[in-house]
Amino acid sequence: MSDYTRIRVKPITGALGAEVFDIDLAQPLDDATLAEITRAWHNHLVLIFRDQDLTDQQQYDFSARFGPIIPHPYVKGLPEIPEIFQIIREPGESYSWDSFYHSDLMFLERPPLGATLYAKEIPPYGADTAFTNQYLAYETLSDGMKALLDGLEAVNESGDPVKYSNRYQSMEELAKNDAMSATHPVVRVHPDTGRKSLFASLAFTKRFKGMTEKESLPLLQFLYDHSIQAHLGCRLAWQPQSLALWDNRVCLHHAVSDYFGEVATHRRVMQRATIEGEPPIPVH
Repeated sequence: MSDYTRIRVKPITGALGAEVFDIDLAQPLDDATLAEITRAWHNHLVLIFRDQDLTDQQQYDFSARFGPIIPHPYVKGLPEIPEIFQIIREPGESYSWDSFYHSDLMFLERPPLGATLYAKEIPPYGADTAFTNQYLAYETLSDGMKALLDGLEAVNESGDPVKYSNRYQSMEELAKNDAMSATHPVVRVHPDTGRKSLFASLAFTKRFKGMTEKESLPLLQFLYDHSIQAHLGCRLAWQPQSLALWDNRVCLHHAVSDYFGEVATHRRVMQRATIEGEPPIPVH
């Protein structure tokens, strides 16, 4: 925590994640403070800011300091700020919107750089969000597996667009958009840190380029199981008015769907702003 002068940073685990204190995101950030937040973000990949009383516009403005904000291709956004949308689970709904470890919107040609997620309504406990570090997922592979994966590409598909909204009571479909697909390197290089990370998830990654789904599945299953190991991750326990910022290029995440007992009787509303990314950089 002593490496910063404008914020306090408390790591959550050795793998990734940190809580950030002594900052009010409702106020405009000067360049020096933003630089410290960015450095903490690169160091920890996932940051959570507690007790942030934010309007929708203030969430948008903070998120936009890291890049353009893009709408979800399949889910309707807020009336005044359509680039921001809400992930809503009504009491009694058993589905979790993102219960499978994934990187957001991997089927876009420019998958998101990152996102902010703001807790509007949450259960009194449970419904955490879990993350895993994909730098470490790559770095803990054998040299032989790294050599196999470096330069390999995979096809990522959205699946049926209606699944993003139609199975949930309070989420609306944006438009009758078609399913989407994009081919990306399985190992990508971060443009700011230069480090390699895995970039695959069974949520979206269907097959390796030039292979069938059946041929691809054994290796994809291994990579998924390897990349979500508990010692590579952390869990964010939500509190009202908490805001998380994560690097979508080097993290997998999922909402823990422990909707049992009292947790199931409460509404959960999370509000996401998605930051536009760049085409993933392959290993050269």
